[in-house]
Amino acid sequence: MRNLFVFTGLLAGLLLLGCGSGDTLIASPVIVTSLEDPLDPPAGAVTLRMALAAAASGEAITFDPSLDGGVIELQQVGDPHSVLRGEVMGIRDEPSGPVSYLVGYFDRDYGRSALYARKIVVIDASALPNGITVAWRGEEDARVLAVYGDLTMTGVTITGGNSVTEDISTENVEDQPWTLARGGGVAVWGRARLAGCTLHDNHCVGDFDSSRDRGAFGGGLYANIVEMTDCVVGGNTVVGAGAAGGGVFSVGGAISLFTLSKLERCAISGNSIAGLFAYGAGVYSDGGGIGNRNTLELRDCTVARNTVLPAPGLPPFVLALGYWRGGGLYMSNGYMHLWGCTVVENETSGYPRTDSLSRPNLAGGIAATIGNAHAVEDLVTGFSIVAGNVVHELGPDGLPANTYEHDVFTGSLLHFKSRGYNCFGALDFGQILVPVGRENWETLVRRHYPKVGDLDGLDLAEVVDLDKGVTHHAHVLSAGVASGTPLVLHYEPKGPAVDALPAAPYVVNDVLADYSVAEGATDNFLAIVLARLEAHYGLTDFASDRQAAFEAFLQGVDLDDETAGLQPYLDPEGTPILTLAGTHFFGPAESWPKELANHPYIHFWHQLDEALAAEMLPGMGPELLGDAAWATLFADGPLTENPDITMNMDTSPGDTAMPSPLDQTGGARPVGGGVDVGAVEKR
Repeated sequence: MRNLFVFTGLLAGLLLLGCGSGDTLIASPVIVTSLEDPLDPPAGAVTLRMALAAAASGEAITFDPSLDGGVIELQQVGDPHSVLRGEVMGIRDEPSGPVSYLVGYFDRDYGRSALYARKIVVIDASALPNGITVAWRGEEDARVLAVYGDLTMTGVTITGGNSVTEDISTENVEDQPWTLARGGGVAVWGRARLAGCTLHDNHCVGDFDSSRDRGAFGGGLYANIVEMTDCVVGGNTVVGAGAAGGGVFSVGGAISLFTLSKLERCAISGNSIAGLFAYGAGVYSDGGGIGNRNTLELRDCTVARNTVLPAPGLPPFVLALGYWRGGGLYMSNGYMHLWGCTVVENETSGYPRTDSLSRPNLAGGIAATIGNAHAVEDLVTGFSIVAGNVVHELGPDGLPANTYEHDVFTGSLLHFKSRGYNCFGALDFGQILVPVGRENWETLVRRHYPKVGDLDGLDLAEVVDLDKGVTHHAHVLSAGVASGTPLVLHYEPKGPAVDALPAAPYVVNDVLADYSVAEGATDNFLAIVLARLEAHYGLTDFASDRQAAFEAFLQGVDLDDETAGLQPYLDPEGTPILTLAGTHFFGPAESWPKELANHPYIHFWHQLDEALAAEMLPGMGPELLGDAAWATLFADGPLTENPDITMNMDTSPGDTAMPSPLDQTGGARPVGGGVDVGAVEKR
């Protein structure tokens, strides 16, 4: 019986019944011989649709040399209800507000796809010098390709896809009344391994309900694991109440053995997202989904001229609730690593506001999430240019009322780690998780910056050649910044970004610190921090003034304006927190920002940041309390002010950093005396 099943499967993989012209046998390997997509293929012709159906799982689909540079114009919807896995979310109420949680990953209806397969798909146009283009040209909205399994694709351009959320409630679809608008060009539940591909002019359109299902994700590509090399993703758009990943949306390895998504030598340029909750116009990284800590790595990539916008047509009272973050890159879980990248000229527009912890709803070039729970881990940057990204705060008329540079926004990261030789514009550490000294956590230091060769406060024109060093695509147009003009592929470096770092490996050290308190002893660490800052920097009355201002703030807190009198913060025992001495980190590890008892501790550090920034101390950069400051203020051993507190300081080797041997263009590094910062070498 088993042999019969094997024979039947092989026969199905080789034989496709043609209509009217007789049967067509497709030999192995599967070679596409026609650019057409007719309902009735002529005898002997092998279309891409036929090849996809005939190829065995993992078998390569290639192209006849006569098709070099051709366009396959797809006209037929291959599946009106393409099924891939997707997350199902729930909402629960917490004291600090509603919090989403992951129910799980299940089969979901992704709507119409021109091509759809449930197997490992390999589409290889590498033998064609000019590649092959696959375009959706049908009358209905449909994405170009959906794969429930792994996809490997080489030398293929994907364009014209439109994935649209549609009401399917009358079709008796249990627990899913709307299709998922994900992957305007390509949607993959598996590994999307793309090399030498271009994804342009693809679109996702969601709905304007608050349901995550009715959001729109991944204008060019939506995939569980993304592995892209030498690709261009540009001119794609996403629109919906929830909009994310204008170019690429990486789930990042949910329910998968794979935990690393990687983009290498790619241009993510001129993509746009518009929504009420809009994140990551270039690339969105979900880090494996809620609760996971997977990694997105970008190496020698340009992320440029992508834009985040409010969705059009929404009333002002709705727009007042919006979030718009990450013109270039956005991370919501896990880790993000950038090596030798150029992230420039991305823009974010929106209506500004802050919450009770002064958390802003707008963020610029690279942004990490701010949550009521610990979600994001580390953002690591090495020898990258991140400058010239801006935020436009919109006024009531919808026009920019205030514009400012905003290049890196650390959100509620666990750690920001520089690996050296970065050229930054504006760094915003204002919402990174505050220092926590709990024993064995090593998290008093969050801001591992600056490192060797790092520069900040730079204007874009100081580090890239905007006059003669900008290379544009020959025909793909931007849908983001400078919409309608050829999208940017890369920028030549300039000034301090040229010949900046060695080609040899080098090691970057991080300061790790925590402290322990003897059982039953007093923990007055916050007061000691204030006193040491005053003494080290020669600040008159700094400690007493800070303590007085902070305690005045605590004693003016009213958490319930419907109850008579002031309702202050309470510690876990129910005691009001009204003094610096009563302010502590109470935990727990994973969710402490959502616990109201921790809010005084969070406020202390944020207010300290504001006070230090106002002092404009010599040698103190945007990191304020980074590696160098902590190493200067404290050393190993008991504290003289309180011997019951023992400090644990460790300067440990961090990463070994080394630039790639090739830049984004495929040219060798270095050119000249040293390696250039950013995605390309100046030649």
